[in-house]
Amino acid sequence: MATLNQDTKSDGAHATDWLGVNVVLLDGEDPEAPHKRVSHPPKSNTAAVANDTRPSGPIVRRKGSAQQEHYGWLRQLDLRSDVPDMDEILSWDFDVLLFEENVLIEVFLKLLDYYKLIEKFGMDRDMLEKYCLLVMNRHHKDCFYHTVEFGGGEEKEERIDADYQTLCEYHNWYHAISCAHMSFLFLSLGEADQYLSSEEIFAIIMGALIHDMDHPGTNNDFEVKRNSTLAKQYDNDAVLERQSITAGLEICKEQPDLDWLKFFQNEEIRDLVETYLKECILATDPARHACVIQDALSIIENGLKFQTDKNEPTYLDKNDPFHRTLVGRIIVHCADISNPLHSSFEVARDWAVRVTTEFSKQASREKELNLPVTTFMDGIDSEYKIAKLQIGFFGFMVKPLFHTAGLLFPKSSHLEDWGEDNCDGYREVIKKYEEEQNITSSS
Repeated sequence: MATLNQDTKSDGAHATDWLGVNVVLLDGEDPEAPHKRVSHPPKSNTAAVANDTRPSGPIVRRKGSAQQEHYGWLRQLDLRSDVPDMDEILSWDFDVLLFEENVLIEVFLKLLDYYKLIEKFGMDRDMLEKYCLLVMNRHHKDCFYHTVEFGGGEEKEERIDADYQTLCEYHNWYHAISCAHMSFLFLSLGEADQYLSSEEIFAIIMGALIHDMDHPGTNNDFEVKRNSTLAKQYDNDAVLERQSITAGLEICKEQPDLDWLKFFQNEEIRDLVETYLKECILATDPARHACVIQDALSIIENGLKFQTDKNEPTYLDKNDPFHRTLVGRIIVHCADISNPLHSSFEVARDWAVRVTTEFSKQASREKELNLPVTTFMDGIDSEYKIAKLQIGFFGFMVKPLFHTAGLLFPKSSHLEDWGEDNCDGYREVIKKYEEEQNITSSS
């Protein structure tokens, strides 16, 4: 499934191409082969399922159809309406998919509360809550959920528009909060916060929240191929990322009552926060993936020249603006593609179905519009093919990125092994399918 074209080399790593994306691989590594694990704390084997009573009607998983099958990998959940405490949030095991979408606004504010950022910058909490609500509504709805309302003794299903522009399986509010939360964990549990100012920490968490605002459920290449208005506006460069930046900051400019930038004490600091936030979001563009890793490796190759606050050797100089910006870029990029490394295989599979369903819908749209079809997105019609794609995605993109991040932030290095464990789960899926179909494995 991999398309490899080796082009450049650097010490211990080389750049190559995988499915049209520039990636960086460690020398001597087979991206799709199992790897030996390093000893790390054990991860969860199951995902918790809550059964809360809610003031509104029950919210359940939308059922799969012949056109949109989820192979039983989507967990059947009763969504929680309670706000989790910080002990639950401050964990690699936290699962945003367990909660009603409005609850996640409070989860986001708790991320800021942990660093006392609202208090430090004198921000209005109600203003931030309203800003988050507006951001939530600028994300397309999660098509795997729908509300069942009760009235007159009859069960009535709320109508959901199935148009691809109004529903997103993956790039929705849940993904936004997932990205913000994982960024927060890199800062806190990963101890990346020691290199950053409070302003930069705020920019990372807020940037992660808005990094996919207005996302249509298709990728940059789709916008470019159809010569869309957005592609023209942003000169075919990081089209969706630049639109998200524009959307998030326009709220501040056009609605003064929701302008969180004004709480930073002077124009110089406001410009710093805005610029840092933009760099974090642009780093989530897949076209910049190799650049993020190569910039990190250039720092690592210089050796452990610095000391952390705990007098431990580190590659990062907190007094170097390039190093501090790289911290934000790699954190938000990692957070954006972190779902394959969740501590629960059930959660990882849930996200995998979401993103691959979105891929399949893009391929269908490309056919409808007579555009060149994105090959790897077409024909993902079985758990076998999803498993194959996930192993390749992890090996070629996720693993090299998280291995590099683990060198910079050792407290996060276990995530790479958790991703390997999840790939073992996919290998079992592949093995079972091939045995049932009497297929000789090519992997």
